Amino acid sequence: MTNVVNVVMTIPAFWAVDHIGRRRLLLIGAAGMLLCEYLIAIIGVTISVENQAGQKVLVAFVCIYIAFFAATWGPIAWVVTSEIFPLAVRAKAMSMSTASNWLWNFGIGYATPYIVNPGYGNLGPKVFFVWGSTCVGCLVFTYFCIPETKGLSLEQVDVLYQNTTPVRSVAYRNQLIAHNVRAADEDAIARITTEVRTGEKGEKGEKAEESVHEQI
Repeated sequence: MTNVVNVVMTIPAFWAVDHIGRRRLLLIGAAGMLLCEYLIAIIGVTISVENQAGQKVLVAFVCIYIAFFAATWGPIAWVVTSEIFPLAVRAKAMSMSTASNWLWNFGIGYATPYIVNPGYGNLGPKVFFVWGSTCVGCLVFTYFCIPETKGLSLEQVDVLYQNTTPVRSVAYRNQLIAHNVRAADEDAIARITTEVRTGEKGEKGEKAEESVHEQI
């Protein structure tokens, strides 16, 4: 069943990656996965193995977790790593990211039986608290470190990295696309950078004025 869910839920990712965006999908996926992991852990330590209804709920949440992963982090992570590295080091950086991915896959797969089984770590379903915490890390990492690169050329991605932060990348990316800015057009880059920063300051000022009025 889990394999079917994995395959089927990968299909929507092909549409969503260019319509919803990389950053937003990763945030949605991390939030959905951490919720499922924590619910599995809480339910798993609460019910007994004889509780058939509870066991079915656990299976359902595992499938929902896999669906979130297959539609977001499973395929989107590869899209992001293929876009974010500078052209000069892209091949080497991609090789390192792929190698690290498989290294962690091996390490987690090898260690999990020792963490879960009696006689070793004996965590049982409590291990899902650990996995849920790693999803929290995914959420925080994506929010602060992954920019939105939907619809940008590789050169525009470099411009985005040089002139803004991942947290503010959506607004900057929109300006890059709206003005069709190229990496060689330094004047246009400077202009939209100023516009985005000015817009952010204006929004902060408006929020400050609203808060003052509310207090009055």
